[in-house]
Amino acid sequence: MQNNRPASRSNLRETLVSILMSAALALIVWIFAVDQENPLQRADFAVPIPIDVRGLNPELQTLQDLTQRSVTLTLRAPKRSWENLTANDFIAVIDLTDRTPGSHDVPVTVDVVNPDVEILAQQPRQLRVQIDNVITKTVPIQVDVADSAAFGYDWQTPIVEPENVEIFGPETQVNQVRTVHAEILLRSAKTQVEGIQTLTARNGQNQPIDRIRIEPSTARIVVPVVQRPGRKEVAVLVQVTGQPAASYRITSVKPEPSTVILLGSAEALRNAPGFIETAPLSIDGATADVRERLPLDLPENVSVLEEAGVFVTIGISPIESSATVTRRPLVIGLSELLTATVSLARVDVLVSGALPKLDALGPTDVRVTLDLTGLTPGSHVVVPRVVTPEGIRVEGVIPQAIEVVIELVTPVEESTPEAPPPTAPGEATPTPTPSN
Repeated sequence: MQNNRPASRSNLRETLVSILMSAALALIVWIFAVDQENPLQRADFAVPIPIDVRGLNPELQTLQDLTQRSVTLTLRAPKRSWENLTANDFIAVIDLTDRTPGSHDVPVTVDVVNPDVEILAQQPRQLRVQIDNVITKTVPIQVDVADSAAFGYDWQTPIVEPENVEIFGPETQVNQVRTVHAEILLRSAKTQVEGIQTLTARNGQNQPIDRIRIEPSTARIVVPVVQRPGRKEVAVLVQVTGQPAASYRITSVKPEPSTVILLGSAEALRNAPGFIETAPLSIDGATADVRERLPLDLPENVSVLEEAGVFVTIGISPIESSATVTRRPLVIGLSELLTATVSLARVDVLVSGALPKLDALGPTDVRVTLDLTGLTPGSHVVVPRVVTPEGIRVEGVIPQAIEVVIELVTPVEESTPEAPPPTAPGEATPTPTPSN
């Protein structure tokens, strides 16, 4: 009995070894199969990860705008993880806790939410950060007038509300600010210009300074605009005489320029009216626009800054009207093997256009057609089509549709001539006598 124990133990060891080897082999096969189905892939992540700044003392501020910085990553992950990977799966942070004013090389820490994703490399691994004390400063607002007022007008010193503002930011940046600027455009104005303008901080070389907060960030700007002495701007009044041709009307009266600047003494300008008339312009019988250069009727002791004349355009257009015409519908497109019966012999067409063209319409100028192309025998409702001359519009047709009955053409049977009566033997056949 004792001699069999070593053999039994040996068999047991061999069995255990076989089981372990089988399990290991199965594990290797399973890992290989999984790797084939969902292999690991290494690549650069296409989306930059924004860097979050944490722990900075509220009384301090960075000279750089770190909100614009990001980190790029090289990753290794299973294929399925790559398919669903987004920037939200990563957290990039620089910790500025207990950092004091000065320059610091701060490491960038990147964590990944998905445990199957491995970060192999990142760029950058650290950032050089300039930290400065936050200070405040009161500075005046300077208004920049970017263009000019109208010819013959001058702008005066702008009025600013408020006159000064508070600026906040890193000490290095704030100390460079000399003024806060507001820009405004006059656009050839003849009266005062007002606007709420955005403010920007600038240094002594008129360059903008970053990382500066301005309170308030806008200001109300008023730029007075006045006319130069010895000048007076007045409107141009066109004198129109006569009437256009019958069925035509005046649509516009346009002087170019519409105002002129008078020159003279203070007394002469004070006595001058607020308008200057042109010489009379006749439009008798006009059927189109009339354009002429006209002299101005100037008051005594007054002259004009530019040429003493203006171009005047009188717009002339025909009077628009409407009319109703009655027409017989014309059938088109019907096969020769078919015949059509139209339920209505007349339709009313409402047209509009220039009155002279309406008055000149003839019987054939407006046509109403019924297109029966492709229609088969039976009853059909057809929408009429109206053809009008150029410049005449169709406003409506009464009725909007017409019933048409289509039938096959009935063939006409040809009559056979009667045979002459039989004749007896020896009897002559009668000869027809021609009619006169």
